[in-house]
Amino acid sequence: MKLRNSILAISALIVLNACDDFLEPNSKSEFVPKDAVSLNELLLGEAYLRNDLDEFNAFLNLLDDDIEASSYQEPTSGFDANKYTASFTWQPDMFEIMENANERNTNIYKSYYELILGANAVIDYLPEVSDTEENINKVKAQAYALRGFYYLNLVNLFGMPYNYAPDSLGVPLKLHSAIEESPDYLARKSVREVYTQILIDLHTAEETYLSLPENEQWNGGFRTSLPMVQLLLSRTYLYMENWDKAAYYARLVMENKNFSLQDLNEVPMTTTLDGRTVNNYISYASNKSSETIWPYGYIKDMFDWVSKYVTTTNSNTGKRMYAYFQASEGLIETFDDFDLRLTRYIVSSPKGWSDEMMYMAYGKINIEPTTIKVSQNGTTIEKDFYLPKVVTGEFGRCLRLSEAYLNYAEACAMMDSREEAAYALNTLREKRFDPEDFEEEQFDSQDELIEFVRDERRRELCFEGQRWFDLRRWGMPAITHTWHDSEAHSSTYRLEECDLMYTIPIPNEAIQKNGKLVQNPLPEKRLPISTTSK
Repeated sequence: MKLRNSILAISALIVLNACDDFLEPNSKSEFVPKDAVSLNELLLGEAYLRNDLDEFNAFLNLLDDDIEASSYQEPTSGFDANKYTASFTWQPDMFEIMENANERNTNIYKSYYELILGANAVIDYLPEVSDTEENINKVKAQAYALRGFYYLNLVNLFGMPYNYAPDSLGVPLKLHSAIEESPDYLARKSVREVYTQILIDLHTAEETYLSLPENEQWNGGFRTSLPMVQLLLSRTYLYMENWDKAAYYARLVMENKNFSLQDLNEVPMTTTLDGRTVNNYISYASNKSSETIWPYGYIKDMFDWVSKYVTTTNSNTGKRMYAYFQASEGLIETFDDFDLRLTRYIVSSPKGWSDEMMYMAYGKINIEPTTIKVSQNGTTIEKDFYLPKVVTGEFGRCLRLSEAYLNYAEACAMMDSREEAAYALNTLREKRFDPEDFEEEQFDSQDELIEFVRDERRRELCFEGQRWFDLRRWGMPAITHTWHDSEAHSSTYRLEECDLMYTIPIPNEAIQKNGKLVQNPLPEKRLPISTTSK
């Protein structure tokens, strides 16, 4: 997809560093949208999380329990492990540490608000353009859908879980592109107030989509859509523990005939490379998947922080470098032996020059098999190696149909509707096993069902940016991470139950620019709870 070709003229005029004036209606900028087409281009250029915008939630996977550090390897010259350990060990000054380690674009707070500014500009311009009601509504629905999505992410990054402390501080609600007369709009609103606005935005988007012809409610592109909004409504109500509405909106998505669960049995398990048979992987963030409802984001954000250096050779040792992180043992143990997702969602690969296997945490995006020559017992041999493949026009993440089934199952489980929950779970799981290995699940108690649903979410949605948010609303359990400081030394860190770092700090840059912004309560610098020497 050539996402930016149609906005080259506009992008030359729109500069985010100076967009405060440009994006205000009635500004003196050269570009003033006159019709819905122009607004649509503005929306694409300034409000969409396109596949060329990186560093959104890039470090999020390092916070949860689906990741663990790979065994020690001698780093390349100039490598600073702090860019990883800052978030991996839940440091209260994680953003400053990452910046000092020369990791760029860590201020995701700023990045999200820049996209919100773009959506606000479009919403503010809507009354001023001349076009048909239908064309205007197409743009309106997208703008509100995007703003609701961004605020849902922001409040779950920087505010406490809704079900834990709804009246605690959330994030500022900036709902217009113009500069407000009162500075109070810069202050943080409560989590409850932010969720109220998220629902207003998403319901506005839903109602607007429903006013459009059916073929305009979803058309298979990368734009937002009615089912995307309904899935987000299901997720929002799930986070709020409004089980009835979470189930209702999930069911609407499940019954949408534009999507179907992908049967992993129909995906070829192997492919041929230079006459050899190797594992085959497909992208689950692609429109080619029948489960994809809305793709978004940069493909490197899916794997970059858990796979860096996997493609390089250490100039000091001559050894092939492998990823610093892999899927955790805890995650791997949740899969049944015959669960096809274990071989489809997570890449099994040799550690470059040894026979030890590791589970690489990037199996849901485009993977390409390659070969490397390694020295083993004095002999040079070839080994298969699987690497992320950055494909122009493809996205890193997506909203998928399977989430609707899981949202429905969880909501039904919490209402103790065991038959309905089992129906959703078994419908999904039937597509994840060979027919001869699949057995329907039955549940003798509500507690057993709830535990199974949570494990199923972990299996199905691993590395899609949802595990951290799920852990937050499920009681914020304790997590331990071990980092290998050297060949002979490891340090273990612990995120305590209900730890303050379950709500990450607001970057200092944002606080310095906004005197009304209050920092989250922060713990002391986190030190290892134990160290191990070999």
